[in-house]
Amino acid sequence: MARITVEDSLRVAKTRFGLVSLASKRARQLLKGAKPLLDSKNREIVLALREIAAGKVVYAHPEYLNGAQEDFRPIPDSTEFIGDDEYLE
Repeated sequence: MARITVEDSLRVAKTRFGLVSLASKRARQLLKGAKPLLDSKNREIVLALREIAAGKVVYAHPEYLNGAQEDFRPIPDSTEFIGDDEYLE
């Protein structure tokens, strides 16, 4: 298989920060025993980059996940937290 380049993966991830975040998360999953999405004998980080470049691994925004929107409710601005009085002037 041809060498994987950062530019190949950047086409999917769009930003370098996004690529680093996505690749590190996927590599961590592979190290913990997740099933690879591509056949490769490379190390986990290279495999993660290959999966990203192939479009097999992408970001999932919480709004688009079925049933997961309840888990990501925003905290109202009026919410008071323990210790807030220390920061009020």
